[in-house]
Amino acid sequence: MPVRRILSPETGKQVRQSEKCGGEMDRDFSGLKMIGIAKWLLVVIAVVVIIMQSVSGRSSNTSITMMRDKVTEAADLTKMQEGDNQMIRRLYGLDVSQYEGIVLYYPVTNMGAEELLLVKMNDKSQQEEVRAAIEKRLETQKKSFAGYGVDQTAMLEKSVIDIRGNYAFFGSAEDPEALHKAFEKAY
Repeated sequence: MPVRRILSPETGKQVRQSEKCGGEMDRDFSGLKMIGIAKWLLVVIAVVVIIMQSVSGRSSNTSITMMRDKVTEAADLTKMQEGDNQMIRRLYGLDVSQYEGIVLYYPVTNMGAEELLLVKMNDKSQQEEVRAAIEKRLETQKKSFAGYGVDQTAMLEKSVIDIRGNYAFFGSAEDPEALHKAFEKAY
């Protein structure tokens, strides 16, 4: 059946007209093409989201000792000291015995805002508890320096929290991204 293309008087778009039907079956196919493209785009986006969730949800086999070594290589520890179990409980409210391992470096002085926390959780069910503890500590620090500790507040504002799989990372430093990149690499 012969088909010719003409311009639609209503839309100005090119349409097909069947000579057999005398033009009664005019159709605008550009809308159908857009729907097909939109469907494929949604499929691609869904696949990317699934891949990202599976990667971020996977657990790491890196030991807490190895993680500490790799991350602290990127850290300036001159303004921090290593925290013991009692300090971890005091600052974060976390019971070290409930986790595979926790490493804390906290400020040497009360005027410091540099901090590094690494938590290796037993499983992903502990993620929310750890996230809440980190966020509470961060808010406490921000309130402590509000109004007078401009540099400390700026440092806390650019701090990084990353909860992925069986690990949690919190870094507050002059360059928290360097610490975070070391964490990501070791993960």
